[in-house]
Formats: sequence, structure tokens, C-alpha cells
Amino acid sequence: MLDRAAGALVGLAVGDALGAGYEFTGGTDDPKMIGGGAFGFEPGEWTDDTQMAVCIAEEAATGTLDPLAVGARFIAWLREGPKDVGIQTRSVLGGVGGPSELPSAAATHFERSPQNSAGNGSLMRTAPVALAYLDDEGAMVEAARTISGLTHGDPLAAEACVLWCVAIRRAIREGRLDGIYEGLNYLETDAAERWRDWLDEAATRDPSSFTPNGFVVPALQAAYSAVLATAPSEDAEMPCVHLRDGLRRAISIGGDTDTVAAIAGQLLGARYGVSAVPAEWLAVVHGWPKPYRVPDLVRLAILSAQHGGAGSEKWPSAAHLKDEYERTGGCGPGAIRLNEDDEVWLGGFAALEEAERFDVVVSLCRVGREDTPGEGIRIAPRIIDAEGENPNLDFLLSDLARQICSWRDQGKSVLIQCARAQRRTPAVAAAYLAERFSLSGDQGWRQVEDFHPGVRENPDFIDALDRLWG
Repeated sequence: MLDRAAGALVGLAVGDALGAGYEFTGGTDDPKMIGGGAFGFEPGEWTDDTQMAVCIAEEAATGTLDPLAVGARFIAWLREGPKDVGIQTRSVLGGVGGPSELPSAAATHFERSPQNSAGNGSLMRTAPVALAYLDDEGAMVEAARTISGLTHGDPLAAEACVLWCVAIRRAIREGRLDGIYEGLNYLETDAAERWRDWLDEAATRDPSSFTPNGFVVPALQAAYSAVLATAPSEDAEMPCVHLRDGLRRAISIGGDTDTVAAIAGQLLGARYGVSAVPAEWLAVVHGWPKPYRVPDLVRLAILSAQHGGAGSEKWPSAAHLKDEYERTGGCGPGAIRLNEDDEVWLGGFAALEEAERFDVVVSLCRVGREDTPGEGIRIAPRIIDAEGENPNLDFLLSDLARQICSWRDQGKSVLIQCARAQRRTPAVAAAYLAERFSLSGDQGWRQVEDFHPGVRENPDFIDALDRLWG
């Protein structure tokens, strides 16, 4: 559940950043983190969709989700001058003296311009609302309406937020994608009937038919249609690639590509977890407030889901975790050069003391906010060193192996590390060797074992290596 909770927020950001370069175009079937677009974003930079979600998540991470405090964060964000702000959102946020005025300002905007008050700008930021209320769906529904109403006075926008929050919550808690229909129970009868028809359209029509999609209804339909159209078969070997395929399909629709992909990414991430996000994307996604990256989103998501977490000295809030690892079993070895490739290194937590000298650091264990210094690539794929706890294990190992090969082709040095470098790190190193040098999984494992005698076998990891590389 924690992996899926983090996936909801990271999926939003990844979809947003992936779609940013194609906004207001016909989309593409093969999106890349190119940046640019109408507002000149950097490659991998997220837009106002994620920025506003971060405002909500930072408030939820304190342990409560006070709508007026969220409103204050929205106003402060606008005053910093973001590159892109929705017309309606700017109009409402920019015309008030303080957060208490926001609901009435949004309502007034709806009264004066009802035809332009149901944009997708509140739907795009729903994930942190769901995260804050994983244990109370009724309270989540009320919060979804209230926080939508800070900027969007049209009931359609609030209804869409309710439905998507219910869908995200059910995906995180129950691992399914059809919870949105249960959200209809929270709407008035007439509204529920309209939305049921719209959802049925999303389920039966081609995703490309939902454009233009700046209006909240086709935006939700486009996102949900993309999710449904790319759903894996029951016998799929790696069901979690649905996240990647669903985001690509969402962007192929065109129009408001960043927002449609952000909406879809929230649900796909909630279903499959941050462990289903390709390492290529994790490595480059970033944005406001700089220097936020994926680990910061994971921290906010976990704190939101845990109502503030376990305190500043514990993960995910702690700046450093070395003392905790030393108390609970040690920090493992420092960086050890891989025999077959002298620019790939393995290590335990202690190896992070050398992190600045590597171009890429792949952390397979929990790390503190300041434990991976330097300007290089820092990613933390979520692998659990326990049997039966990694539903996306085959994807993780194969994806990381291919991505490490790509980094090496670019001439980058790579450190792979986990707590004690006994199971997770050797498994990823073996996967890399198998992929790089056309070895079997067993041969890759034995080569790691030969120069690093401290390795321990996790049966799940060994079985995965055998499945993937024979």
C-alpha cells in the first residue's frame, strides 16, 4: 500500500512532465521527457498540475488537511510567478486578499461565467486529497469537494474530483481500477446518472474521441479511457507495464496532454505503485519547489498517507539514516568495483559517503533526505528484501538492468547500493551483468558472488533472474 500511495503522487508528476512537451498538439504515440512545449519547461520538469498537488501534499504531510491552509499555499505559489497557470485558477487566486475569500471568489466566477468554470484544473491535483484520507472515504469526499471549490465553483468540477479520489483510494487500498463507479454513490441522483453515462462512454469509445479536453468531463473521460484501453490481459507477464502504456496512450490523444496524463498517472500509479515507473522517467522528473525530485514526492505521499509520519528522526522525514542502520545491523561495505565493469560499483549504506563521485546513484533501500548529495542522477527504485513483497519484481529488475546499460553507454559511472549490499544490490548487479553480457541469470549471480562473498540469496530474486534471463 505504501508503494501504491507513493505511486499516486509520482504517477501524477511523471504523466505531467511527460505530457508537458506535447501540450496543445496532436500528441504522440511515443512520448519522451523532452520539455519545451508552450511554456518552455525543462526536460522532465513538471507543470502547474504537480505544483498545485505539491501544495496540497505539503499540507497533508503535516498530519492534517486544512482547506484554508491549502488555499494559502495556492496563493503563495501564484505570487512566485509559475510558468503556467490555468486561466480560471489565476483569475480566482489572483483576485482575493486571503484564503478565506477563495470559495466565494470561485462561486462568483461560476455565476458570472458558467460556461468557463468547469475546467480540469482541480481534477488534475486530486491524488494528495485521497492520500490524506485513505482511512476515511466519507471525509475524503468532503475534502475533495471543498478543495476543488477553492478555485472551481462549478459542481461538475467537484463531482469529478470526488469520483477520481474514490478511484485512487480504491486502487491504493484494494489494487483495482474500477472503484470510480462506487464514487457515484456520493453524488446526487441526477449527477450520478450523468456521470455513469459519461463513464460508460469512456469505457466504450476510443480515447482519441475525447478531445478537446480542457473541460473537466472530457478530461476525466480521456484519462479513464486511456487507462481502460491499455489494460493488460489476465495472463500478462508484467501487468505493471500498464502504467507506461496508459500514459503513452493518454498523451497520444493530444490537447491538454500534460493534464490528461497527470490525471491518468494518478490512477495508474495508485494501482501499480512507484515501483512500476520506468527508471528512465524517475531519473529526470523534477520541479517546483526546486530542487524537488521523485524522492521528495515519495516523502510527501508517505507522510500524507500516515498523517504526518513517525517523526523527524524516522524515514521518510529524517535527513540522515546512518545511525538507524548502524543500530539495526550495520551499514554494509563501502563502494566495491564490479569486476566485469570498472565503472559500476556496489555498496551498502556506507557507500553513500562516496556518492558525490558517481554520476548515478541507485538506492534500493530507504535513505534520508540528505544521504545522496551531489548533482548527478539519484533514484530510489522500491525493492523490498522480503519474500512475496515485490509484485513488480520482474519489471524492476529488467527495467533497471536496461537503464544501467543505457547509463553506461552514455559513459556514466553507476553506484548500486542498499542497506548491507547482501541481497537487493547483488540481484540488480546480476541482472545488469546478464543483460549487458548476454549471460544467464545464474551466471550473473555467480559472477557477483565470486567477488562479493557477503551476498545472501533471496529466493524471489533468484527465481526472477532465472525467469528473465534463463
